[in-house]
Amino acid sequence: MLPKIIEAYEAEEGALPIELVLGGRGEQPSQLRDGRADVALVPSPFDAHRLDFEPLLTEPRLVALAANDPLAARSRLSLADLEGRLLPDGAPAGQGPSAGPPATAAPHGPVSDLTQIFKLVELGVIVCFLPVSVADRYRRAGITYLPVDDLEPTTLAVLWPRDSRSPAVAAFVRAATTVATTAYALGHRS
Repeated sequence: MLPKIIEAYEAEEGALPIELVLGGRGEQPSQLRDGRADVALVPSPFDAHRLDFEPLLTEPRLVALAANDPLAARSRLSLADLEGRLLPDGAPAGQGPSAGPPATAAPHGPVSDLTQIFKLVELGVIVCFLPVSVADRYRRAGITYLPVDDLEPTTLAVLWPRDSRSPAVAAFVRAATTVATTAYALGHRS
């Protein structure tokens, strides 16, 4: 949705030039709190301490696992089926996604780059929970995507610092909510 949000934002009164700051999963809230970013699009779960947010879209998540994993032959899984497997941040997959730091360190170190995550999934080192829209865009021969019955859906939200009074931030939030509402009404997740 980002290209559509940017296009809608640029048409808003009060819009300023955009400078994109890319970061790994979980980095955006701290970037908002320390002033490195003014607004962010973040999937749940996230740390909203000292931040305001507006939910945009909610969608189911799938587990990405190696195509040669014994579980890949199944049609559906539960979190309990993923016991013993690790998520990209080193947290145990059988407990679902964590909002904070992992309880144990990942043997490969925390990974937030999607290309690295997919390679580690293909190798069977980790599994990953992804929104359906992301799984649809990143089909790979070495990865199987399966529904997990007791995995909560994810919500994409726009976040900004609670004390922000910026007209540009307000314009971005308006643009994001408008684009999300339109996408939802049309049944699109892109």
